[in-house]
Amino acid sequence: MGSGANNIKDIRMVPTEENDIRGSILSASHPHSGSGMDALTDSFWFNTNEVELMLDNSTRWCAKIAQHKPLIMQTIRDWYNEYFIGRFRGKYNPWSVSSFIESLCLLLNQSDAEPCVDEIVKSAARPYWVTTGTTGLIEAQIDKHGPQFIRLAKRLLRNYEVAKLTKNTSQRLRESLHVPLISTRLNLISMEQFSEPGLLTLCLFAGYLTRRHSTSVCIPNHEVYQVWLALFARAVMGTEMADNSTNYERGALLSELWQGKTDILCSLAISSHGVLSNHNKFLEKDYANHFANTILAVSRFGMLSHPQQQLVRLAHVVPIRENHSGLGKCDYIMLLYSTDNQPNQLGVVIEFKLITKDKRRDCKYHMERAQEAIKQIADRDYNTCLIGCLERIDIGVAIGNNVAYAIPKLYRRKTVDKPWSEVNSLVKRRC
Repeated sequence: MGSGANNIKDIRMVPTEENDIRGSILSASHPHSGSGMDALTDSFWFNTNEVELMLDNSTRWCAKIAQHKPLIMQTIRDWYNEYFIGRFRGKYNPWSVSSFIESLCLLLNQSDAEPCVDEIVKSAARPYWVTTGTTGLIEAQIDKHGPQFIRLAKRLLRNYEVAKLTKNTSQRLRESLHVPLISTRLNLISMEQFSEPGLLTLCLFAGYLTRRHSTSVCIPNHEVYQVWLALFARAVMGTEMADNSTNYERGALLSELWQGKTDILCSLAISSHGVLSNHNKFLEKDYANHFANTILAVSRFGMLSHPQQQLVRLAHVVPIRENHSGLGKCDYIMLLYSTDNQPNQLGVVIEFKLITKDKRRDCKYHMERAQEAIKQIADRDYNTCLIGCLERIDIGVAIGNNVAYAIPKLYRRKTVDKPWSEVNSLVKRRC
């Protein structure tokens, strides 16, 4: 784990050739805070003043930087900031920042006279440092302790997403979104027994987490968030399916559901890593929970985003309810974007029915179980919780060991006080 010496970049403090973007981004040092140990600690990684100085100096090769400095600086904060080193908060990853500025200068200089700067900045903002190494030790923990890792990764990802959406909320709420380390001592990990403090400590020292207090950690920025997204998807779906999910077009799953199709949904439902594909003792709720984790993973890659959206909206990547079977409620509910790009106006209700081991090859039985699930949604009025929705999809899913069969039913209504009408497709045909 780590990058060794393959990510060394020479950022000179004295300018060289005028066209040497990489070698002379930074032309002067900035005095560090304090003295003694503080001065030494603050010498690690960049602070805000140093990043702004890099941007100012880069304008000699790309004048467009100066015109859009606030946007660029905010992008750098979102992607590469928030590390806590010593007593200094808000440190920036130097490799990523310098790589980003270098790429941005090249892209802007290659663009037309009136470029869409927002789009260019977005394209330049991507993982740099995290691609110089591997996450082998973390992946070994996934292979040995998948369920425990999934629970931990869900907390870290959700905490990061909530923190980004609640920047103006109380300090108490923000502090509650950090995962405790339990011990400030070095916690060693074991391949045989899962240790959450050990894994957190490993990720902290490797740069995949940062401190907020002496005994709590969190995901620092969007670059590292991308790493945890990939790790979570790998833990839930396995390497191959996780890689494939990133290749789908934006909104692929949502677009398919609008048309009353469930091919992708069933593929995701039976995707698994380890336990669900190798054993036959799991219950309906185990498959439902696995499906929920899978949907959480792919939604963060944009598969449930509206195709017209440029970004994944963090407010809508997590379903509003996951229920365990036997509680008298449906298994799964999502509030998504309607076909006309309105948030929370498409409600999806999913009910699972188990396919037992001896019925895995009985296609007629699979259909009957899915029909039983779709009938239960209607009989028990599970859709009453979809307040404010104008479009609705009920899905009955029969699921078992490496097999899934789904039946969807689509509905639309003109206003929230009107009755639902069943339709063949939610996508309106253009004349």
